[in-house]
Amino acid sequence: MSKIKILPEFRAMVWGNQELNSIFNINSKEPIGEIWLLSGHHLYENKLDTGETVNEFGKKIYNGKYKRFPILIKLVSTSKWLSVQVHPDDEFAQKIENEPWGKSEAWYFLTDGEFAICENVDALEKLAKKNELEKLPEILKFVKVKQGTFVNIPAGTVHALGPNSTVIEVQQSSDLTYRIYDWGRPRETHLEKALKVAKSIKVDDIVFENVTNLSSKYFTMEIFKTKNSSSSLSLPIIKIPTKIDKNFCASISYEKEFEQGQIYVYNFL
Repeated sequence: MSKIKILPEFRAMVWGNQELNSIFNINSKEPIGEIWLLSGHHLYENKLDTGETVNEFGKKIYNGKYKRFPILIKLVSTSKWLSVQVHPDDEFAQKIENEPWGKSEAWYFLTDGEFAICENVDALEKLAKKNELEKLPEILKFVKVKQGTFVNIPAGTVHALGPNSTVIEVQQSSDLTYRIYDWGRPRETHLEKALKVAKSIKVDDIVFENVTNLSSKYFTMEIFKTKNSSSSLSLPIIKIPTKIDKNFCASISYEKEFEQGQIYVYNFL
């Protein structure tokens, strides 16, 4: 079979986008904020249209190399700010959380959008010591981006995705998130762990405009402007549409033919 559909899973979030509820005809107390397009994580494990789970499929292609499918792909769509948060790296995740991976991720913006990062972790630590985290927005750098922008979020980056933003998020298969500040919402924070893993990251090092791909040590994501083919990448490939409609889903492909305006994720095994 050259292409296998992945059946999406929907996650309601306090900052979600009611438009997703309308598109997919879903009633939920909070709006849908995430569509899990590919996941072997126990929180939401996708099924394939073959009847297999993602992990059952994965075991056949990586022969037990990984505890679960190594990457996780979501569509994230917002109406409010996400929390200011940070994710651990592999070493911290394995030592402290007994998890196989930390969480490095990357975004492709399907719309114009906004995010923020803390470029100066020393300033964050000073606010924390003074118990003045309500002043955190004063030390954040707010960045507006255009549709088509790639943003790399390596583990340790203190960041928040902004309102009215829709992104394809590709990440390591982890849900480890340490929340630092939540814009007045009364949700749990994880400051001690967050400060242990936070790193000073510069905006100029993570934002990529007018490019067609982003590569990390964990995966490559690419959008093709024209129909194309390649023989230099590893199979399988994950294909993600950029148009959101009621049939929106990702698929697993064994073809090295690329359609215009689709996002492809590869080199993740």
